[in-house]
Amino acid sequence: MDQTQKAKKPTSRDLQAAERKKQILTIAKQLFADKGYHATSMRELNKAIGMTEALTYHYFPGGKLEILRSVLQHAQEKRISGFVAFFKATFSQSESLKTILCQLIQGLSDRIIDDKEYFQILIRDRNLLEQEDKEALDTLTRLPFEAMAEFLAGQQEQGVLRQMDFKIAASQFLSHIVVLIVQQLLDGRTLEAKTVEEITDFYVRLWST
Repeated sequence: MDQTQKAKKPTSRDLQAAERKKQILTIAKQLFADKGYHATSMRELNKAIGMTEALTYHYFPGGKLEILRSVLQHAQEKRISGFVAFFKATFSQSESLKTILCQLIQGLSDRIIDDKEYFQILIRDRNLLEQEDKEALDTLTRLPFEAMAEFLAGQQEQGVLRQMDFKIAASQFLSHIVVLIVQQLLDGRTLEAKTVEEITDFYVRLWST
């Protein structure tokens, strides 16, 4: 058993390879976000990384497309899980519906801005992913919507909201917010407090009994 564990222990070469791949993905993420996938050449990527083309292909035999897919897949499950955990923590508070929605919008904005390169690439180049990757991403991104729908159903049971299709309501709200945040992000701006309040007031009026 000890020998098996020793055999599985990463070697210095394994650790070096992992660090190299992480370096490639970090730099590629920034370039793809700034310039776009198509406008970023392998030559430019290699120059920024400080590697030869042969070495880059050693780590990513599929070239630039494999690097893009790896950038979008890297820590994806952890990222979405973080969103779901944030949603559930926000929804568990005994605050007014308006306060919770305001916190949700601000929290979403903060998280998207903190990882803006990922979202810029995803919006611009999602169509380059394989169908299997798109389906996996769609499965993960449904989780926050489901958490929101569950929260709205609970609010209806408490008499705060009227009866409605909670999945559609959650989708309408979150899609509206994400699109607005991304638009602001691409324009180099952030959501103003006044805008957040106007949006929450709208949905509270729309959903309330």
